[in-house]
Amino acid sequence: MHLKLLSVTALVLVGLLTSGCGDKEKKEEHYVHVDHQEKSTTFQLQDSNQTVIATLTPNGLTFNTKEPLVLINFFATWCPPCRAEIPHLANLQERYRGKLKIIGILVEEKSSEAIQEFIQTHQINYFVSNSKDNMALAKTTADMLHQPPNFSIPMMVLFVHGKYFRHYIGMIPEEMLESDIKEAIKEVQ
Repeated sequence: MHLKLLSVTALVLVGLLTSGCGDKEKKEEHYVHVDHQEKSTTFQLQDSNQTVIATLTPNGLTFNTKEPLVLINFFATWCPPCRAEIPHLANLQERYRGKLKIIGILVEEKSSEAIQEFIQTHQINYFVSNSKDNMALAKTTADMLHQPPNFSIPMMVLFVHGKYFRHYIGMIPEEMLESDIKEAIKEVQ
């Protein structure tokens, strides 16, 4: 009886082992090339005279401007430190014209007329965006800097040829910002 059971077990085992070894069907492998192109996120920033396109990249944000340095300034008209920085930013825009473009990003909803009045009252000589994309850019920038969505203002970010260079939260002295701008200009030359 043991011999019969042993023989049946051996036959089943041999059958199982040899059934997977056959070359009954030839398998073909197909390789598909998948082109992974990441969609770029763009933001249309608009003031009363022009449009600036900001594009999110792995290194920062690129801007369709001729200036190699871009300083984006997130602000609100009701914010006292934001208003206090305006003359300093206007000085820097004038001093580094052609090398630096300052872009004010309004993080509140205001009518175009109210913004124009604010610009004239505060003698702003730099680009101020009152675009529907402002808040999306603010959130994206906050994420990039590991800041909460309701970040403190004023907040500024300096980019050199679209690469992140430095950021500032809260009001900072004009001299400190100018020192960093000079350092960034050295990277461009």
